[in-house]
Amino acid sequence: MLGVAVVHALILLAVLASGGSGQGVDELSAPPIEIFDVEEPPPPPPPVQPPQEDASPEEEGAASPPNIRSEATPVVVPEPALEVPQETPVVATPTPGAGSDATQGAAPLPGPGTGAGGVGTGTGSGGSGAGPGGGGSGEGQRPSVIRRTTLRGRDYPRAVIQNWPSRAPVFVRVRVQLDGRATDCTVDRSSGDAVVDQWTCRLVEQKVRFRPARDDQGRPYVDWYGYVQSPVNF
Repeated sequence: MLGVAVVHALILLAVLASGGSGQGVDELSAPPIEIFDVEEPPPPPPPVQPPQEDASPEEEGAASPPNIRSEATPVVVPEPALEVPQETPVVATPTPGAGSDATQGAAPLPGPGTGAGGVGTGTGSGGSGAGPGGGGSGEGQRPSVIRRTTLRGRDYPRAVIQNWPSRAPVFVRVRVQLDGRATDCTVDRSSGDAVVDQWTCRLVEQKVRFRPARDDQGRPYVDWYGYVQSPVNF
C-alpha cells in the first residue's frame, strides 16, 4: 500500500510540473505511464486440521472370571487327651483249687441246710439244732450269726407283721463277706407272702452281722450262710 501511494504522489508532482496544460503533455515524448494497483498477496489460510473423530466406545467384553474369595481359616479344637485308667491287677492263684478243702468254702461233711453244714434250731445261728443256718463242722470254721443282731419285731413295719402268715418262717441265703456283712440275699423258702420275704432279705443285709468263715489256719474267707427268720411280734 505504501508503494502505491508513492507512485500516485510522483504522478501528481509530474502533472503539476508541466503547468497543468495539454502542451506540456504532448511535448513529452515518453510513453504514457500506466497506473495499476499493487496488491499484496493475501496471507496463506491457516492450516485446516482434520476433525477429530470421536473415539468409539470399546465394545463390552465378557465378564472376567470370579476372583478368589477370602474365607476364614477354620479353628480346629484339639481333642482332649483320654486317660486310660490302669486296671488293678487281680491277685489269683496260678492253678485252680481242687477238692473240698475248707479254703474253697466247703466243709468235709455236707449238712442239710443251704450253704452250711451241721444241724441247728436257732433263728439263723449255728450250733446245735436243725436249721439251714446250722453250725459247720470240718477243719475250719463256717460263718455264724451274731445273735444280738438278729431281727426283731421293731425292725419290721407294722403292716408287714400284720400280713405275716401264721407260723411261716422265711428261709434266705446270704453271702457273708470278710467284714461280717451279708450280701446277695436270695429267698430259698418263702413265708407265703412276697412282701414279708422282700423285707426279710433287705433287713438281713442291713442289720444282721456275722462272723466270717475261717480256714484251718484261721484266715477269713467269703462263704454262703443259710439264715432262718421266724415270725415276729410287735
